[in-house]
Amino acid sequence: MSASGGAPPPAARIERPAPTIRVRHLSHRFGALDVLRDVSFDVGPGEIFGFIGPNGAGKTTTIRVMATLLEPMAGRVEIDGVDVTIDPAAVRRSIGYMPDHAGVYDRITVREYLEFFADAFRVPSLDVVDAVLELTDLGKIQDRIVATMSKGMKQRLQLGRILLHDPKVLILDEPASDLDPRARIEIRDLLLELRSLGKTIFLSSHILTELSDVCTSIGILERGRLVVAGPIGEIAARLEALRAAQAHGHAPPRHAAAPGAHPAEARHAPAHGLGEPAAVGPQQAEGPPPGYGPYPPHAAGPGQAPAYPGLSPLSRRKVKVRVLGDPEAAAYLLRGGPGITDIEIVAGAVHVGYVGNDVKIAEIVQHLVRSGIGVIGVEPERNELERIFLEVTQGEVQ
Repeated sequence: MSASGGAPPPAARIERPAPTIRVRHLSHRFGALDVLRDVSFDVGPGEIFGFIGPNGAGKTTTIRVMATLLEPMAGRVEIDGVDVTIDPAAVRRSIGYMPDHAGVYDRITVREYLEFFADAFRVPSLDVVDAVLELTDLGKIQDRIVATMSKGMKQRLQLGRILLHDPKVLILDEPASDLDPRARIEIRDLLLELRSLGKTIFLSSHILTELSDVCTSIGILERGRLVVAGPIGEIAARLEALRAAQAHGHAPPRHAAAPGAHPAEARHAPAHGLGEPAAVGPQQAEGPPPGYGPYPPHAAGPGQAPAYPGLSPLSRRKVKVRVLGDPEAAAYLLRGGPGITDIEIVAGAVHVGYVGNDVKIAEIVQHLVRSGIGVIGVEPERNELERIFLEVTQGEVQ
């Protein structure tokens, strides 16, 4: 109650920024083959969104629609608020698109290549070429003939090309395919730097290890259907909540058919609480896509009771902590602490299993530092994305 005796003001509603990429009910087919089936997702500003799926899942078709190279048969795609079919020229000005296995002009120098495309993009000043050379670390080889460059350097050059007109959104189809380990690391670091400059990055891949370190959100596509989309941590939390609910008999098995669905549809139905609703009404069609809410399914919002008794909305995770000195001392300090599920020392690092979110990681580090243990590295479990992918997909191709 307030001092005046009135009711307390309602809690402020959390407003999400408008998505930079908005896909609603996208469908496409080639002949009799449905390559995309009612796909919906959002990509927020400043995100690195990983579009994951096996070869033939429909990733490149989705990207070609987003890049205005293909008109969808059904659905709507907006880039920075502009419909790709209504004003494709405006969309092209706001995106930088790098296709898979894009060719380059081999018999010119790196600088000549970038200057040519700067002219094609009608960039007002060629000073931007120097800025791109510096950003992509190609300045030291700017006079080299393109044909003599490695695949990794050519990929950097392709990224430089799409940055010349300073696009707001980067759309990259398999940007690290066929690269050696060093080149993959360099491309990853460049993507992180581009995100720090405010770019929104959409990249597709079927190699999970190249995405787990950079992506803030993911979408998983299988047989042309979106299985799940959203921040990796929220997806993991929803899966954890789903497993707990199933253990208590509160949720149907994954891939169970919706009520009234034909039995043949059961194997391809989305995971309960993870995919799209079976039916979408007019109002739902304009709302957030599946997996875009602040709370995972089965988790309680502020002031609400949990949907299932004893079910925590927080995910069980693991973090690798590297410390100065004896890791056994760090393990002793953490073992049995609140929210700590297991402790293991592997290759000199302390692997800590815990229930919680990033706040719990901060508490772990703070506890060790206050106890005189020097923390030199904190690294989340790297196989989280692989675990999610294996859990929500069936390994089927079209």
